[in-house]
Amino acid sequence: MTDPIGIQLGGIASQTPINRTPVQKGMSEAESIGQKFEQMLWAEMLSHAGLEKAFSQGGGEAASAFSRYMVESVAKDLAASHPMGLAASVETELTTTKRSE
Repeated sequence: MTDPIGIQLGGIASQTPINRTPVQKGMSEAESIGQKFEQMLWAEMLSHAGLEKAFSQGGGEAASAFSRYMVESVAKDLAASHPMGLAASVETELTTTKRSE
């Protein structure tokens, strides 16, 4: 059986696509959504504080292309180590909503 795309490169079938589910290992879907929400909020706060601009100063286009990734990485660490409590609220809201449906 061929992969969903069905591309053959030099007689070798292309690799099957990676399963990119939003749920991280050991987390429920609601927990994962809450964690992602906190990461997004931290990233936006850091960008508005000037961290993205600070990473790209003096580095030209190459630095500005990757500064957003740096900010998102810092935001991921902050969301894990210093949670704001929004992830728990989002998780509670999502689980309550699912039960009432």
